[in-house]
Amino acid sequence: MENHQVDLPENSATSRRRLLTSLLAGGAFAAAAPMLASRASAADEATTTTEASTATTVAPPNRDAADNDTLNALVRREAQMVATYASAIKVTKDANDVAALTLIHDHHLAYQQALVGYLGNKATGAGAANSLVTASGSFSADANQLAGLENATMNMHIDALSTINGLNAATLIASIITMEARHSAALALVSGLAPLTAAGN
Repeated sequence: MENHQVDLPENSATSRRRLLTSLLAGGAFAAAAPMLASRASAADEATTTTEASTATTVAPPNRDAADNDTLNALVRREAQMVATYASAIKVTKDANDVAALTLIHDHHLAYQQALVGYLGNKATGAGAANSLVTASGSFSADANQLAGLENATMNMHIDALSTINGLNAATLIASIITMEARHSAALALVSGLAPLTAAGN
């Protein structure tokens, strides 16, 4: 597929507003993610053996220890994304651009915290992480790189979702996938891609 470019100036206030508007529309999940993970864990613990024994069919479990390795791999990836955005923020000068990058950084931090909260004492992937790219400080150029990383990260979550057994973990990952798809499309758009191309069409 041919990638058509749109002439959006690198410092275009319009492009930044598009990014911020599209991300703010879904920002509620980022704020609620740790609470969601906490409630999921509490719900698991509240499930009684009586309920399980009276079930007429075998339902997927709310929680499965077999998912832990997969979830910890996602924790490590989210930690890398947090470090990547932190490094981009450090070299970005324009306050509007910094605000946009900080918003996405905070989303990834919330995803990391939600996954760690879900795993509890089984979390092993929350250590220090390195940036996945070397940011240039040019918002449109960095946005193009970040869009690719968002897409790759989203695909990691999609692959993980296909192997997850626990319903609560699957719900959490599906919510993250939705937001990372939004990140990818918005970043691709402000990097200069035509809207349909940025949306994956």
